[in-house]
Amino acid sequence: MTFAGSIQALKPMKAVTRGALALACSAALTFGAAAQSVSLQIGTIESPTGANSQGWQAFEQYVEAASAGDISVELFHSGQLGDTEKLLEGAKLGINKMVQGDETLTGAYDPMLAWFTPYLFSDEFVMKAFFESATFAELNEMMARDLGVRVLAAAPYGFYNFINKTRPIDKLEDLEDLKLRTLPSSQLTIKAWEALGASATPVSWGEIYTSISTGVIDGLGHTLGIMVDQKYYEVAKNVTLDNSIGVVNFYLINEKFWQSLDDEQRKVLKRGAEIGAAAEFGIASYRNRVDALKVLADNGVDVRPISEAERARLREAAQSAVVPWMKEMIGAEVVDKVFAEVEAIEKRLNAN
Repeated sequence: MTFAGSIQALKPMKAVTRGALALACSAALTFGAAAQSVSLQIGTIESPTGANSQGWQAFEQYVEAASAGDISVELFHSGQLGDTEKLLEGAKLGINKMVQGDETLTGAYDPMLAWFTPYLFSDEFVMKAFFESATFAELNEMMARDLGVRVLAAAPYGFYNFINKTRPIDKLEDLEDLKLRTLPSSQLTIKAWEALGASATPVSWGEIYTSISTGVIDGLGHTLGIMVDQKYYEVAKNVTLDNSIGVVNFYLINEKFWQSLDDEQRKVLKRGAEIGAAAEFGIASYRNRVDALKVLADNGVDVRPISEAERARLREAAQSAVVPWMKEMIGAEVVDKVFAEVEAIEKRLNAN
């Protein structure tokens, strides 16, 4: 089945009955008659209006239409099925067929640590190109083999920037002793924040807002869009635009389930994930660069860019602690290959 240049996979909203949808699609699709019907219950952690949730909604629309109803999708937003660590564990065990993944993947599969290096990417477009590269495809195949989970598509959704309730951050020294949230399973973020002088404090996703308001943490690094979506600006009024760690949402699938599908089903799910990721990338990029900055300003948040010279100091401090440790963990060859890929992407994009 060919998708490029076609419009056969446009689906009306849910008000259209399944039977009518299948009839409308039957003339345009030749989805295998012998294919077993598939039902997907997919958990996400963002609110229904979050960029990732909207990406999954685009996935749902495409998949149900392109499969003529043979693949049904039900989405559970706002962490109804657990945080991304729990969702990933379910995907590994086969309890969840498909799930939202994110940077917590780096805590579950060590070779994925390399792209999570602080201050590795200069902007989101470079990051997007990396996740479309042969180097990432190789990492993905390794993970599918070793962990039992495969990435169908990746949607960079921004960079960590610091938001905290205690003081503005203009230079490296301003991070001293700030209690910053880190991913509970991520030694990399713990080492990075501590190398910057902060006190790394593991806090689960659902407890971040309360932990800031009660003083368990001073703040965290996350994207501007997430700060707005989760309303962290209500309890923290200082934001520093340092673009430290590039973050990405993944459209993950259990490998055994993936291998059990026929070719047509795989094509539909793969293309649906790519469409969802493309939608999410665009929405997240716009929200980070336009909408979120306005919301933060309107709510009295002090938003400060950081100088290139100071960002270089942050990069040196963080990478000096993270990179040697990472090379011991996953091997210098993997780390060097990822760094070389990013450098080549930078040169290619900057040459155009």
